[in-house]
Amino acid sequence: MCNIRHQPRDVVARRAMPALLDHPPLNLRPVLESTGTPFSIARYGQRGVIFFQGDACDSVLYIEIGRVRLSVGTADGKNAICGLVEAGGFLGEEALDGHDTRPQTATAMTATQVLVVATSQMIHLLHTQHAIADRFLAHVLTRNTRLEGDLAAQLLESCEQRVARALITLAGCRDRPSCVCVLPRRLAGDHRGDGRHHTLAGERLHE
Repeated sequence: MCNIRHQPRDVVARRAMPALLDHPPLNLRPVLESTGTPFSIARYGQRGVIFFQGDACDSVLYIEIGRVRLSVGTADGKNAICGLVEAGGFLGEEALDGHDTRPQTATAMTATQVLVVATSQMIHLLHTQHAIADRFLAHVLTRNTRLEGDLAAQLLESCEQRVARALITLAGCRDRPSCVCVLPRRLAGDHRGDGRHHTLAGERLHE
């Protein structure tokens, strides 16, 4: 077996800014309760739609439990996955930028529970609660870095390498750099040989 270590750009970002990115997920509910901020709780089963692309964009959601897939679609029926958000992440943050409608569809991949906070209330919290502001900034930085990496992969990497990147993301490994992922050499992107496995950052995946 030939082992190589793959360092996704989001892992590099965590090391570069440990004060923001290397901390456990924020427990948002006690902060909302202690500040008297109105919020609601919504629960979804696996494959439950949290919001559709085109719905009113009037709140920000915080994932307490579960995992959510973000996707976009076109009028002629084409669909693409554009992101995965774990517990401790936010959904619908476009509301803070003045969007009137949701640009994506959010679907629960597992049993999911979210806290729903009105846009105006979330803006107030970001201005007054440093813990929430730090967690939100970490979420935005991580997502932007990941999107840039995905765009670079789409433009520069082979189809096999993009498949490997997608498998690592779907397995939830990009948020756990200490894990190990075993992939065939052809998916790891090394063309010095054939058939043998390489080790990438992430969960263990087999042929």
